[in-house]
Amino acid sequence: MKKMLSAAAVSILLAASLGQAPAADAAQPIQIYINGVQLKTAKAPTMIGNRTLVPLRAIFEALNAEVLWNQKTQTVTATKGSRTVVLKIGSKTAIVNNGSVQLDVPAKNLNGYTMVPVRFVSEALGEDVKWNPSTMTVTVTTDDEVTPVASVVTSVTGSSGNGGDLEVSFTRVSDESVVDHYRIIAVKAANASSFTLDKARSLNSNNYTPVFTSGTDPSIPLNSQTRDSDGDVLRSSQSYVFYIMTVGNDLAGSRTALSRPSAAVQVPSGIVPVNAPSGVAVSDVSDYGDGRDLSVSFNRAQNEANIAQYRVFVVKTRDAGSFNNNTANQIGSSSYTAVNKTGGNPKIILGSSSRDTAGELIRTGVPYTVFVQSISSNSSTAYNNLSASSASITLNGSSVPVPVITSAADVSNYGDSRDLRVEFNRSADESRISQYRVFVVRQNAANSFNISAALSTPSGRYVDIPKTGGNIQRTLPAGLQDSQGNTIRNGEVYRIFVMAVSNNPNSYSHALAYSSLVELKNSSVGTASRVSVSDVSDYNDGRDLEIAFNRAANETNLDHYRVLVVKSANANRFDLEDAKGVSGSNYTKVNRTGSNLRLTLASGSRDVDGSLLRSGVSYRVFILSSGGGSGTGSYALSEPSSEITLSSQFSVEAARNVKASSDQGNIKVTFDKPGSETGIAYYEVIAVPSSSASGFDLQDAERVTSGRYITLSVNDPKTVTLSTYDVDANGGSLKEGAAYRIFVLSVADGKKATVNRLSSPSAEVMLEKRN
Repeated sequence: MKKMLSAAAVSILLAASLGQAPAADAAQPIQIYINGVQLKTAKAPTMIGNRTLVPLRAIFEALNAEVLWNQKTQTVTATKGSRTVVLKIGSKTAIVNNGSVQLDVPAKNLNGYTMVPVRFVSEALGEDVKWNPSTMTVTVTTDDEVTPVASVVTSVTGSSGNGGDLEVSFTRVSDESVVDHYRIIAVKAANASSFTLDKARSLNSNNYTPVFTSGTDPSIPLNSQTRDSDGDVLRSSQSYVFYIMTVGNDLAGSRTALSRPSAAVQVPSGIVPVNAPSGVAVSDVSDYGDGRDLSVSFNRAQNEANIAQYRVFVVKTRDAGSFNNNTANQIGSSSYTAVNKTGGNPKIILGSSSRDTAGELIRTGVPYTVFVQSISSNSSTAYNNLSASSASITLNGSSVPVPVITSAADVSNYGDSRDLRVEFNRSADESRISQYRVFVVRQNAANSFNISAALSTPSGRYVDIPKTGGNIQRTLPAGLQDSQGNTIRNGEVYRIFVMAVSNNPNSYSHALAYSSLVELKNSSVGTASRVSVSDVSDYNDGRDLEIAFNRAANETNLDHYRVLVVKSANANRFDLEDAKGVSGSNYTKVNRTGSNLRLTLASGSRDVDGSLLRSGVSYRVFILSSGGGSGTGSYALSEPSSEITLSSQFSVEAARNVKASSDQGNIKVTFDKPGSETGIAYYEVIAVPSSSASGFDLQDAERVTSGRYITLSVNDPKTVTLSTYDVDANGGSLKEGAAYRIFVLSVADGKKATVNRLSSPSAEVMLEKRN
């Protein structure tokens, strides 16, 4: 939408530039309008010769520019987006984005008001100006568009049977400089398909909830008097979807945008919380400088019958006062630790990669408070419940920061230490560290290998690695012995330890990290990577779980892959030896194809413990590369997927056969519709630079903002042409000579389906230079 600014300020300046010569009529005042609303200024527009000037601040602020005045230099600076305009009183030269522009009339200071020619100011800020001499008005048209919010989530937080049971959260738009406020609009689910932006704009103010910009993503609790778009008070057992309307800050408020609807939600009727755990206690038990230093214990809920699991949240103490049950419901799986029911009171030590609720790794010197949440096994009858907080704890920093080992792998076939490669992230603060020291320890000695054992290990049984200022990858040298003095050889299982060596042991002790198990074999296999999981159906068994992973870089010695589904509570302890011992009935065998793989499990699929997969249980998935043979093949275990809990949700189907070809300086994209388009609202065609396409997944696609994809309705032809006028998923213009892969996102309509699906990518395509 365009903003119409009628500013008489330009009058004769415009007339002259347009070859017109309107006569100045003192009886007909110059008028300024913005979208039909007259702009009132304390200082009226003024004629200087045959040019019209207006008060600078009024016109700049009407155009949503930021205005700064320098009294000493008599200079005005206006900034709007990427444009900057600098005007000096009395000068006929202005600076626009570091370039000089000549003015017909210099800026004037009249009775304390800085007066400027309207056409220059408007066009310098990128606007379109039109002069109407008969009405003595100037129309300025601007491009300040508002955009819809990207994500709307509704949560059930109570059981009173009215709107006060609901909380609405949404992701604010990336540029709020043109936003005045948002409106939360509840629409009966049955009416959602016919709800439009025009209807949203026409609503009475009683029928939406306004939310003003705050610089953060809002989470707004509704109340018992909240009304829907029809004016009815929200009531129990009624199903609603929620929209967010973005309202611009132009004077008329005419620039608006409407979000996609949230998933449907019912105001609960008689829903109660599950029992909360109690007695949350924390202690500092180690000196790694990460989550392994933090031990958490709590008393299980008195009644666990309707509880699926617990979640442990580590919150910075400064944020603990505002942390509540609904906040906990919004935290992503990477920022909490899941704990299964055990029949007793749990006590756990967190992992080296554990993060707080802000997504930051747990570390020394930061005060934390811990909460534990009971997770309902059936959200339609009971909702989650949060414990009281623990006491605050600050992990001490008496050791140097611990390095984090990211990989230990068998990479060659020398049959000695040259087969081993270790990768680790440097310590967070290397100012206390002199160097790193790498040890290879047999599996049977690894449990007792500690800092004392490391310090007593003779030279020749470790490798010193100097600091580089960055993360380190090192293949070990020939002739290295393990920590017990044995030759490193095939057929043995090892752990690699990395010690950060303190440069002042009297003040800071050394720190030791260890890898997962690695087995040396004559014929190594590659490791699968980027394991991802999706909930795609609603069978309450393995058919709900879709798994994708990148094949091993080298499949020469690989016979097949094994898909291993592990309960999340056990995933931190699951290693290569565990994976090799899983019964054939408790994993899914997948033959190599030479390509990356995607599969949906079968109805009878089981986790590695032999339990049938089902909703309400939290899992992580590993991929085991198997060399096959009768005991002589080697194995490699992937990193786990993110955590997933299967739930009742319906997925649309993905577009098929996405193809992209270079077409006379453009990219022509075609694809086949899915077998069924049921539940699909529309498609998004997304161009992804080839350098980042291998890791592009559904979550990445859902985060791509409006304007960075092409939308096609289900009735449109399944073809689109992209050019340098379009942008990629990262927001950059498509570039000639650059390579891309094309994805198609099937977007669920929120009624028949609630889960989006992403296609496989096209082959790589180059945007050729035009002749």
